[in-house]
Amino acid sequence: MSFGVAIFLGFLLLSTQVMVHLYATSMVTAVAFDEARRASTEGGRCEGVESRVVERLGEWGRRPGVTVACAAGAPPGPGSAGVPTTVRIAGPSPARSLSIFGNRAIARVDRSASFLTEREVAR
Repeated sequence: MSFGVAIFLGFLLLSTQVMVHLYATSMVTAVAFDEARRASTEGGRCEGVESRVVERLGEWGRRPGVTVACAAGAPPGPGSAGVPTTVRIAGPSPARSLSIFGNRAIARVDRSASFLTEREVAR
């Protein structure tokens, strides 16, 4: 009986940690997507992207291992397709127990999003 309870609790811990990792990955992907879209509509300017990402991701975004990178793109010109604006967010997974499996893909969250940079419209 005790062995069965221990196995059940082990599987419960594993499934909870997987769900935490998947939720964190989903949140980071959504924030990267939103910030890349926002930066691309502002003509590829990356000012303020890092501070908004840290604010939206809360405590996890303020961790020392979390990095935010924004690569500014160029709007399309005559005869060119333009360069996309890319936002990349990477950091350690909040699901610490999954690191016992030794898989680096599970130990980190690393997501990026790219949008074609748009020309700014004069107001």
